[in-house]
Amino acid sequence: MDRPYPFTRILIPYDGSPSAKKALEWAAHLARAERDEVEKITLLRVIGGSYLARHIQNVDLRVTRMDQVAAWRRMRQHHLDHEILPLLEEGKRSLQEKGVVAPIETRVAEGKIGEEIIGLAGEEGYNTIVIGRRGLSPVKGLLLGSVTRQVLSLAREMTVFVVGQEVAFNPASPIFPLMLPVDGSEPSLAAVRQGAILAQTFKDNTPHLTLLHVIDFVLLDIAYAEGNALLIEEGVKTLATSRRILEEAGLQDMVAEKFLAGHPPRVIAEEAEEGHYVLILMGARGLSSLKRLVLGSVSSEVLQGISKSIVGIVYR
Repeated sequence: MDRPYPFTRILIPYDGSPSAKKALEWAAHLARAERDEVEKITLLRVIGGSYLARHIQNVDLRVTRMDQVAAWRRMRQHHLDHEILPLLEEGKRSLQEKGVVAPIETRVAEGKIGEEIIGLAGEEGYNTIVIGRRGLSPVKGLLLGSVTRQVLSLAREMTVFVVGQEVAFNPASPIFPLMLPVDGSEPSLAAVRQGAILAQTFKDNTPHLTLLHVIDFVLLDIAYAEGNALLIEEGVKTLATSRRILEEAGLQDMVAEKFLAGHPPRVIAEEAEEGHYVLILMGARGLSSLKRLVLGSVSSEVLQGISKSIVGIVYR
């Protein structure tokens, strides 16, 4: 299969938190895998007045006199020079120490974090975002942070990888085991194609891929056997189409298939936990040919229910 590497311009929102460092570590493997294909990596820090106010004491954001404005600007610049920029440079050095040879730049933006991330990605043609998932508490740890939710809701024509603090992966094989939930939609098939390219890239490290199709149990009707048969037929075709993509990539001996019924997000999450999958790569906002399974809602729920896998959402 002769397809270009899909992760050529990588944007990493970075604030130095444990989840951001985990995302940085995994992004380094993504960038190093096809070092000649990766054009650019950007570490982005988005800040705003509320953030600075929390970190600079004795600042009144309601400044009105020019001398107060000047003082505020000096304190803001001091904060950038002594905290924000050194943190970004530290992240840059970390990528270089991990063997990343692609050009790396650091950027600072101000505004609403999610909007700034997606705005930069869209304006400058980034096709990949790798973002750390911030945990909240032992009770609320599975809830997505507001920034992640906003990034996922605004993303278009790119792939967003959400990396949690609890994710564990083998540096020699950072994407396996790999799960590919499929529904036959174009975003779903795009995810399979991207999964195939990643698997080829790391092929020397015992690839393990699983195609998973889940029939929503809500759609099953014991009294309507013909309708159930159509759902099953569609599922078989979906798996066959996805399998051909992987076969064309020379991965036929490394692929398992699962055809299950249940609540799709729950089934995917349970399979991910039981199979210790490192990466789940799936399409966003896709509809099956029967227009019954909205994968956008599925992908959102999957992210809510999974903390020990990296979840990649492909927007096409």
